[in-house]
Amino acid sequence: MQYYDKKVVGARMKETRRRRGLTQAELAARLDYSSERQLQRIENGETSCSVDKLMEIAQVLEVTTDYLLLGTMEVQGDRFQRCLANKTEKQTEYLYRLLEAAGENMGLLC
Repeated sequence: MQYYDKKVVGARMKETRRRRGLTQAELAARLDYSSERQLQRIENGETSCSVDKLMEIAQVLEVTTDYLLLGTMEVQGDRFQRCLANKTEKQTEYLYRLLEAAGENMGLLC
């Protein structure tokens, strides 16, 4: 079962890499790939990468994993963080559970 579109994620990676002015060889080297072929395969949507590697890619490209996976811009994350500001741990947990339940009921979450 596939949870996300590898081609779309790869395209976002490629676009972001280019915006950052990195070549495939440069990004592959930063990710400790022995050659740029693995990165090419990910960017072309031929293969996926591990969650750990996706997190590393997002960090190097200075974007969120949400952006790579879902196309969600960081501004939305900032908005949510502002909503959580000055909330107690209990209030924050309650909001997360509420959002999770709403997402599940709407079929947005697995």
